[in-house]
Order: sequence, then structure tokens, then C-alpha cells
Amino acid sequence: MKRDKIWGYVEITGEALVVVGAVAWLPVREAAPWLFALGVILFAAGRFLQTPFYQKYEERDPRELTLRRLYNQRVIGMVALVLSAMLMFMPVGFYYGLYLGATSWLVMFVVFVVVEVYTVFRISAVDKG
Repeated sequence: MKRDKIWGYVEITGEALVVVGAVAWLPVREAAPWLFALGVILFAAGRFLQTPFYQKYEERDPRELTLRRLYNQRVIGMVALVLSAMLMFMPVGFYYGLYLGATSWLVMFVVFVVVEVYTVFRISAVDKG
């Protein structure tokens, strides 16, 4: 229990650093990617090292299958967040025929935010009922 609580604090700290790094993008472009990347690392570590995403159940309860799907979607959102941090460090230019501008990282960040908001509300709704 104590270990999960510590990783929960690490996750919350990472979330705060992700938000600070995203907000600091305009005024402090040199430090923002580093804050964002540190936040992503802490957030991912806290999220993945807490209790298992879902328990292994013998019966095929539809609620448990829904939770498993939602937790898998969270992993996809986390991948989008890692890609967003990587894109923050890339200089503007063409890469394999794809143009990456100064704000290309925002696309993957928005994907993460949409997935995260959806899964947070759906997981709490499935847990209640």
C-alpha cells in the first residue's frame, strides 16, 4: 500500500511538470522541453509502477473486459504523450517528407489529453456501477 502511495505522488508530480512544461512552451522555449520530458518520465513511471492495471479474473465479466480496454487505451495515450515530448526536442524542418513545425508536439499532446479525459471518466463510471 505504501509503495502505491509513493508512486501515486510520483505520478502527480509528473502530471504537474507536464502541465508546467506545456504552459512554459511560449515564454521559456529552452527549458520547456526539459520540464515536459521530465514530467513525462515521472508520470509514466508513476502510472505504470502502481498496482496492476487490471486483475486476472477467471469469469468473463463484461465490466472487467471494459476496464481492460480502458486501461489499454490509457497506454496508447501514454505513447502519444511520449511522442509529444520527443517532438518538442525536434528542430523545425522536413523529416521523411513530413513537415514538423514548432508546435507539432501539440497534435500528440491533444491526442493524449482526449484519451486521458475519456478514460478517467469512463473508468470511474465503470467502477461505480
